[in-house]
Amino acid sequence: MSNTSGSRRKIGALLAVVSVAFWALLPVVSKGLLDTVDAYTLNFYRFVMASLILSVYSLAKSGAPLATARTRWHYAIFGVAVAGLLLNHILFMDALQYIPAGASQIIAQLGPIGLLLVSVLFLGEPFTRRQWLGTLVFTAGLLLFFEQKLGEILAASSAYAGGVLYMSLASLIWIFYGLGQKLLVAVFSPVHILLSVYAVGALVLLPVSEVAIILELDGVKLGLLVASCLTSLIAYICFGESVSRWDASKSSALLAVIPLITLLYENLLGLLLPAHIEPDALTITTTAGAVVVVIGCLTVTRGRQSP
Repeated sequence: MSNTSGSRRKIGALLAVVSVAFWALLPVVSKGLLDTVDAYTLNFYRFVMASLILSVYSLAKSGAPLATARTRWHYAIFGVAVAGLLLNHILFMDALQYIPAGASQIIAQLGPIGLLLVSVLFLGEPFTRRQWLGTLVFTAGLLLFFEQKLGEILAASSAYAGGVLYMSLASLIWIFYGLGQKLLVAVFSPVHILLSVYAVGALVLLPVSEVAIILELDGVKLGLLVASCLTSLIAYICFGESVSRWDASKSSALLAVIPLITLLYENLLGLLLPAHIEPDALTITTTAGAVVVVIGCLTVTRGRQSP
């Protein structure tokens, strides 16, 4: 019995690592497309492919609908969660047009930390002193990472500042999805919420998407498109399977290292595909800031396990 349990935990840990690896790759491959494919079209293709794959995945799982009675309140929260994740996806791709992939993932960490804070305020969940310290460390890391750009960000005087604003909004809007999923976990499965997001998103974006642009893409761009379509979907599925086999807190803590992996991907693929992917110019200060952000996130996500 213990061997089976140990095997499940190992598989869960492996799936968590896979989910982190794919989530970290998403902004890098997507950024390489946005000089050719606009954000709405890119999201349209991502939503279509995700809807198809998630439909097959959902049928393969053969999960019976949750038996809990659903009220109008549940459906209202469901709608907010779907709208929140849809807006998050759209703003995320919009932001990538103006800021590097690594910077996007640094800012994206506002989402998980914001969700914890909102859970404290509205759901009465505990927040330890260590977690407050982690929040301060995270904030210091953000300031350090963006130190050279802080003036133009605060003055909102450039496209870069606009990208930071879009990504910040995307991260904060994600909180509505995260909170909605917390409230609906006994009523709707995460897979059904995701499938609804992608199906609705494809329909909403179809009228404003340049669908035929796919015919003009070369081999590299097509590869980047497929990678962009698959990365977040695989990450969500692997993460969902991971938390059913491994401690959810440990799986969530791994998400904190995504910014560092994204910076690594960005620089490696920048060397391999210099015509398509431009790596962020890292300095000692920005690198230190990224590390401090990760330390802050880890402190916050693991803080509740402290005595």
